[in-house]
Amino acid sequence: MQEPTATCRAGEGVVAVTGATGFIGSHLLSRFDGFGQPTRALVRHRRNRTIKVPGSTEIVPGSLQDREAISALLEGAHTCIHAAGATTSIDVNGFHSANVIGTFNMAACAATTGVDHFIYVSSQAARAPWISDYAASKAISETALDPFRSHMKITIIRPPAVIGPGDPMLQPMFDLMRSGWLPAPSDPRDEIREFAVISVHDLVDQIVASVYASDSVTEPVEPCSISATSWNQVALEASETLQHKVRLLPIWPGVLKTIGYLADGVSKLIRRPLPLSRGKARELLAADWTYEHPVSDAMSLREILRECFPDH
Repeated sequence: MQEPTATCRAGEGVVAVTGATGFIGSHLLSRFDGFGQPTRALVRHRRNRTIKVPGSTEIVPGSLQDREAISALLEGAHTCIHAAGATTSIDVNGFHSANVIGTFNMAACAATTGVDHFIYVSSQAARAPWISDYAASKAISETALDPFRSHMKITIIRPPAVIGPGDPMLQPMFDLMRSGWLPAPSDPRDEIREFAVISVHDLVDQIVASVYASDSVTEPVEPCSISATSWNQVALEASETLQHKVRLLPIWPGVLKTIGYLADGVSKLIRRPLPLSRGKARELLAADWTYEHPVSDAMSLREILRECFPDH
């Protein structure tokens, strides 16, 4: 992607970002820092936590429930990129609070503080709100933006599975592939379970392009690097990248659902969400998470995996 020129950035002010310390947000801030775009990030401070953001990024301590912090984040900003949210929760209330109320609060403050463009990084899961509490919360959060469309330009971006270096959620899967195994849901009878994938770099390109786009889009933007791949193809490409056989370990749907059910029980006991849940199991078992049109100059699956295994 060609970076915006100094001319097109002149006078546009600060880009405000939530979710800045997350996987996508950290790559996004790094990209902005690379071509000198001023950024301001809402960051929740925690004890003994090291905050890693570019030195050029102004940090505003606070959360999505802190109206004063949000106002400070958005003051003088021309664009707000809302990438914060919950991907795991012990119950539906957690998803609703973070994804629906959090998004509404951000948009309401953005509309009243004069933000010109609100970019919401949603999820492909919003296409199927019946599948899980997470998917439902993302769909509702998109609808929660409708009242503000008359006040500012709104862009919704729905990435599919995002893959790239530095993602702590996918690191266990990468470690297993290094050891020669890829556990994955078994395919339905006479059908291949397919899904779209986007490189974190291609997603960041799409977000940056949206910041500087002059036209408005009313429908959600659905970018991808690969429109349809399968777990078997991931294993084959990982084998080529790692230069050793990566074997697919199919997990029966009943087993995956049982693991998700047990994980939900454990989460409630320890009051901490686990990566797998009943909802996540249903998402993994969906047969079609494909998209239609890859972004221009998209990375291939092998190129994406090579970045995830930098020593190969």
